[in-house]
Amino acid sequence: MTNRWLRVPRTRRALAASLLALSAGCLILHRAPLGARTNVAYASPSEGGAGATFVGRGARGSIALTQTRVFGGTEARISAVLRIKADAAEARERAPLALSIVLDTSGSMMTDNKMKQARDAVVEILRELRDDDLISLVRYASDSDVIQRLARVGDVREALITHVQGLTASGGTNIPPALSQGMWTLGQASTGRVKRVVLVSDGLDAGRFEAERIARDGVEDRMTVSSLGIGLDFDPGYMGGVAEAGRGNFAFVKDGAALRTFLRREVEETAATTIEATEARLVLPEGVRFVRAIGAEARTEEGGREVTLRIGSLFAGDERRVVVELAANAEAGEALAIGGEIGWSLVGGERTRVALAPLDVRGTADAREAELSVDRAAFAEATSALASSRQIEAAAALEQGDLQAAQRIVDENIGALKAAAEAAPAPAATAIHAQVEAYERSKKEFHAAPPKSPGAKAAARSMADKEFSNLGRAAAY
Repeated sequence: MTNRWLRVPRTRRALAASLLALSAGCLILHRAPLGARTNVAYASPSEGGAGATFVGRGARGSIALTQTRVFGGTEARISAVLRIKADAAEARERAPLALSIVLDTSGSMMTDNKMKQARDAVVEILRELRDDDLISLVRYASDSDVIQRLARVGDVREALITHVQGLTASGGTNIPPALSQGMWTLGQASTGRVKRVVLVSDGLDAGRFEAERIARDGVEDRMTVSSLGIGLDFDPGYMGGVAEAGRGNFAFVKDGAALRTFLRREVEETAATTIEATEARLVLPEGVRFVRAIGAEARTEEGGREVTLRIGSLFAGDERRVVVELAANAEAGEALAIGGEIGWSLVGGERTRVALAPLDVRGTADAREAELSVDRAAFAEATSALASSRQIEAAAALEQGDLQAAQRIVDENIGALKAAAEAAPAPAATAIHAQVEAYERSKKEFHAAPPKSPGAKAAARSMADKEFSNLGRAAAY
């Protein structure tokens, strides 16, 4: 009974095809040192697979392979699922924060009362920040200005509120220079401050790759970049990509009123941050090839044998998930060991590095042995993240009015998720079923509206919002 699901040919075929159907791409980042070694803990392998836990000051986590046996002489697609959780701090003081708001004041912000709602939201946050917090504000349209250089909130609150209340909207949209200015202001923050940039826009420009590069470079200086898209005219791929590169949050709201909720969450997460500059490094043997990472920026070195994963900052109790897709090819009887380490820094404190227990991939001449080695929980996690990545592609297709392409991708995702749910243990299966139901609802939403209509755009943005959230954290559907 335990492995009954593997004896169903349809399920075996679906499992074999799922990861292949969801595969694409590769991400790059800059390498940084991990620091001094602390400790390592090993865990018993999970059912049908191999995994281990790790623990260090301020965080703990686990790593597991979706499959530990591959059919000899053929390339198999497997994944390593890495989880890290920041310890829920007991009686810990609020972290000192430095916040930069980069606010769109282009002409389109005048529609639907968005400018007034954005001003009100920023004013409300300014009133809630502590006197010792640091704040900067950049406004942008065709050009950009630093309205407030980084300063103590208590010293500038009333004057800045007056200035914000007087902001008007006009001109076009030019995001990269404004984002760069916002990050420049945070460069003046002292060590020990948790630094976050919040980019707000209701439009788009031609600078997506430059904006992503700027956000990615900011992570190098321990900055987090989050983004919020307002209305129906921004590009969710652009804004979501900036947040992914900056290891922050992305959200879509239909109007400016919800901006205050987003800003408040950003302040709360920043103030509760306990670890930052989190990186993992995997060392791959000959026979194992890196394909891509979901939930982290990744860079390969040493001829592809070494993969560095940039995860970013975590607040107390926050848990991040990274899915590293790999291609493995081992001859029958051959053992391939994947090693590595993970490191992070306490806010304003020491750096920790923890060795990861080696994970073994072995070749076998017995196809059923390979099937039985699947870690069903890890496989469900990997399939969920891969489906989210593909669902973002579906949202982009829907944005372009290509309903057929969007439908095809969503249907492929639903098929892969259903196969994973059939194989998964109860808790994971429940989560996967919820994701399937969400995708079914998405299909109804985008079929109910004509292509490129406001309703179709809203459906695409709502879809992208949820899926970006599920890339680095297991989202609740």
